[in-house]
Amino acid sequence: MGEKYYQDITEEEIDMLKEAGNIASGNAMTSLGKLIGCTLDMSVANVRIEKIQELTDILGDAESFIAGMLINVYGDLNAMLLLALEAESAIKVVNLMLGKDVSHVEEFDEIDLSVLCETGNILAGSYLSALNTFTGLELDVSIPQISIDMAGAILSYPAIEFARNDNTMLFIETMFKDTNQVLNGTYILILDNDSYNKVIDSLGKWL
Repeated sequence: MGEKYYQDITEEEIDMLKEAGNIASGNAMTSLGKLIGCTLDMSVANVRIEKIQELTDILGDAESFIAGMLINVYGDLNAMLLLALEAESAIKVVNLMLGKDVSHVEEFDEIDLSVLCETGNILAGSYLSALNTFTGLELDVSIPQISIDMAGAILSYPAIEFARNDNTMLFIETMFKDTNQVLNGTYILILDNDSYNKVIDSLGKWL
């Protein structure tokens, strides 16, 4: 079978990717819920193909500050995971886990950022473990890179890395929040075209 291009993605393939995203995100949210001691609700995974110019509204206001943890995925896929927490959510996570009383992201020190990185690391491990089980693909991750910046700026790096010649990106997006109103964020898996083909081929053997 020749290489497929995600611009020509079928409804069946979209459903496959949604199912993979739901299972992987569900596993990650279970881990996060245990970590912070609360129940999390997540949206149904959404498969999107967007032009770079249209990415600014994915994480809300492009000029709003968020905590973004970028994690490169290696092995059988060339992909990137992005865990994006609203600034207020990042503050609440740090205060909850460290017993602190930080009121602004500008006050974060190295320990605070380390806690957020470890949170991203745990989530990435849980997400990819489920994806590995579901697809059979061998996956590994980099150490998370954390950035406190405007949403548009945080998305600029994966946009440059993963956009095709037509300036489009393929990603699986899951939004989540918790019942105690501590967390509000988004989990995004960004795939290049070759990785899209590998995931679809792998899922086609099982679904």
